[in-house]
Amino acid sequence: LGKLVGYVVRAKTMAKTVVVNIPWYWRHPKYQRIVLKRTRLFAHDEFDLCSVGDMVRLQMVRPLSKKKSHVVAAILRREDGSAPPSPFPNVHLSRNVWPEEAE
Repeated sequence: LGKLVGYVVRAKTMAKTVVVNIPWYWRHPKYQRIVLKRTRLFAHDEFDLCSVGDMVRLQMVRPLSKKKSHVVAAILRREDGSAPPSPFPNVHLSRNVWPEEAE
């Protein structure tokens, strides 16, 4: 997998959770047309810093709930053009690592 970078499409309906669309393109094998596909992921936003339209980078962590196994690693660009928080505060990236990465 490449980097998981997408856009927040829903932010305030669930506590500490955002829904992120990750667009990707593929060429149809028969018609040779480029088709846009979207992957929709639920991600954990500990401090509710994301808003709809923000471009975010996601990081995979252990499953946090039935549908959530990613956290927002950084806000790359804000929808309103303001500066994203730097450094990005995130509790899960510092302590929740996979066993292979802990060594």
